Amino acid sequence: MKLLITGATGAIGGMILEYALRNKDITKVIALTRKPLPNNDSNEKLESVIVQDFSNPDTLDDKTWSKLGDADAMVWAMGTYNLNEDVNLKYPLAFQEALAKRIPTASRTSKFKFILLSGAFVEPDQSKWLYFLGDERRMKGVLQTKTIEFAETHQDFWTALVIRPGGVLFGGDTYRNGAVECLFGESMAIRGEELAAFVTGLVVNGSQKTVIENAEMVEGGRELLKESD
Repeated sequence: MKLLITGATGAIGGMILEYALRNKDITKVIALTRKPLPNNDSNEKLESVIVQDFSNPDTLDDKTWSKLGDADAMVWAMGTYNLNEDVNLKYPLAFQEALAKRIPTASRTSKFKFILLSGAFVEPDQSKWLYFLGDERRMKGVLQTKTIEFAETHQDFWTALVIRPGGVLFGGDTYRNGAVECLFGESMAIRGEELAAFVTGLVVNGSQKTVIENAEMVEGGRELLKESD
């Protein structure tokens, strides 16, 4: 399987990348970045493709698109926590449009999986009043809605999977992480390794659900980690 990923230089995207490279069913990973990844040559499965303008992916040359068009899945892990409309809305929508035009639908044996890293607090309901970060959460809610709608209009070869993790914990089995898990529970906290394992499983196996909440990700991620031990 060939996987495309954005946001690989971030904490969450970087951990997803790490687990994808470990997975034997994923034979190629292409990271779409603005600058080369460090240690890009350390794994023969990994290739970095530089994208200067994510808002206009049609400017990528034909050679680059030939590498991307036959991918089996894409993890979109790029995003910010502020009102950056370009990063949080325009870039992923533009890339979905551009990529869908290049996928050779006639030769595909399975649907392309577009996996969107959203969040537990993201709000698709644009009329809902929110106590905190209302504009930011509604903007990402627009992306969630439009991503699902895009898949529905291209359902013969494209499927969308929206993951909504709560607070992501890094650092392994620490006292702090254990305390946070006890306080917030499986509905609102997930360890980075659980998230990364779950997303890698989605890449390979897909899901019957379009929108996947934190608790299901925790359970699924833990099971996959146990299987890999």
